[in-house]
Amino acid sequence: MTSTETDFPADVRGSVLRRGDDGLPDGVVGFQTADPHRPDVVVSALDADDVVAAVRHAAAHHLPVAVTATGHGHMTGLAGGVLVATGRMRGVSVDPASRVARVEAGARSADLVAAAAGHGLAPVSGSFPGVGVVGYTLGGGLGLLGRESGWASDRLREVEIVTADGVLRRVGPGDELFAALRGGRPAVGVVTAVSVGLVPLGPVVGGGLFLDAADADRVLPVVRRVGEAAPESLGVSVGVIPIPDLEGVPAPIRGRTVLHVRLVDTDGAAAREAEAALRAVSPVLLGGLRELPWTESGSIFAEPEVPHAYEGMNVLVSSLSDAALDAVVAAARSASVGCVVDVRRLGGALSRPADGPDAVSFREAGWIVRVLSSRGEVPDAEMRAAHAAVLAPVAEVTLGRMAGFVYGGAPVSDEELYAPSVRALLARVREAVDPRGMFGG
Repeated sequence: MTSTETDFPADVRGSVLRRGDDGLPDGVVGFQTADPHRPDVVVSALDADDVVAAVRHAAAHHLPVAVTATGHGHMTGLAGGVLVATGRMRGVSVDPASRVARVEAGARSADLVAAAAGHGLAPVSGSFPGVGVVGYTLGGGLGLLGRESGWASDRLREVEIVTADGVLRRVGPGDELFAALRGGRPAVGVVTAVSVGLVPLGPVVGGGLFLDAADADRVLPVVRRVGEAAPESLGVSVGVIPIPDLEGVPAPIRGRTVLHVRLVDTDGAAAREAEAALRAVSPVLLGGLRELPWTESGSIFAEPEVPHAYEGMNVLVSSLSDAALDAVVAAARSASVGCVVDVRRLGGALSRPADGPDAVSFREAGWIVRVLSSRGEVPDAEMRAAHAAVLAPVAEVTLGRMAGFVYGGAPVSDEELYAPSVRALLARVREAVDPRGMFGG
């Protein structure tokens, strides 16, 4: 690397850190700590102009570029080149009349939820408040209320993106780049902001119920039956979680493997009925349902907020039988590596077409089955073999995988992630917008 390659324009408002500078790790490591970026330069952008300067510099010197915000879905680290960090761009503005929010690249779900709540509105947000809005939306965005409101990408209205030529573009319906960004998350530029539609939303009924996994033979059929019969207002999922025996963990679940059944309902009646059915077959160790504002929706899954190294895989399935669900859970419980499993009901509005061309594939899926493990405790090959065993019981009904839930270095092909028509769309967009593969293609 020559000195010319690191001489950025003097008018960059954010920080420019080079390899070896103090503070560089803070701009590199996000929520996902596995395989961190190893760039020559990190540009911590304050605005779109900083992003334009970074991309133009990289283009002039034929350097690869990667982008990071929260780092939640980070997969493969950049070796050399320029890393554009957008985590300081957290502006959110809401237009209550049009029910549209403009969200900058580094804003987190909690930022958008809080801004929208003041107007009685909400985004189609997911289970974790700390995830970045842009990455979540461009990956499709499976929301807690997705069965009623669809995919988050269905409500994408406009994208502001700096492409490989260093031009800031605003793209919307009618543009193939926009269609690709609606669920395809193509690596063809740096998104600086998105505009997303919001939905009217008041308090919901939701929560998680921790049940002993020893009662799986009674609990799982109830979960599956509730999911199959659920109205679109009801979100249903079940997690299999090995809880460590550590001080600070609530005593009722400490050291147990538990089933964590998550329910959220805009109406309330179906969730209450489901809770009663679960309590009838197994004692609830901890948790329950309550009425809560959407600003507290992160409490439903109560996912860990501490950055760590992890890898995860998933499958989208057309159907789910009692026997298959039981086998998935049994494989997770008997695995040689700790496996966290999440099985969510899809369908409803998630199965309906978007209001224009998009890149979400396999909308016909009825369920998604996910498995995740912390990295570093066992060899990758052993972990991946355990994940394959967990997903094997649903192999015959697997349609594909969701890109937004492939974590770490797990190997996956475009054929598994996208339908043929979407793969063709993404290829056309990459050739048109980033023909040299500056962003990794």
